[in-house]
Amino acid sequence: MDNYIQRIGLLFLRIFVGGTMLLAHGVPKLLDPKPFIEALSSNGFPLPNIMAYLSISAEAIFPVFIILGVFIRVSALIAAINMFVALFVFHLNIKGDPFANFEKAFLYMIVFIFIAIAGGGGWTLKRLFDKK
Repeated sequence: MDNYIQRIGLLFLRIFVGGTMLLAHGVPKLLDPKPFIEALSSNGFPLPNIMAYLSISAEAIFPVFIILGVFIRVSALIAAINMFVALFVFHLNIKGDPFANFEKAFLYMIVFIFIAIAGGGGWTLKRLFDKK
């Protein structure tokens, strides 16, 4: 029973966190990357166009892999690194309450690290195809 509950928990976590990252951050930036590129440029990021598309891929492509259950550990690690960069290079430089500015990026980073360590659980596309 515990193993069953763990699989459900990991599936729910993958769908919720991956879906939230994809829909709230990845898709909007994918559809209109210009404001994100301008924000990176105004904050002194080197190569803002390239950095923007690397970050957008980490927020739009890798969450899909996490949700579906393929390349989970690598995808979660890349997403965690993206959140680390967002946290320490971008969000901490915003004026005002520092915790309010970096709380989401920090939580995403921690959850993606957890997924990278724990893996996807039992209900993944990878496991489905490995059985055949």
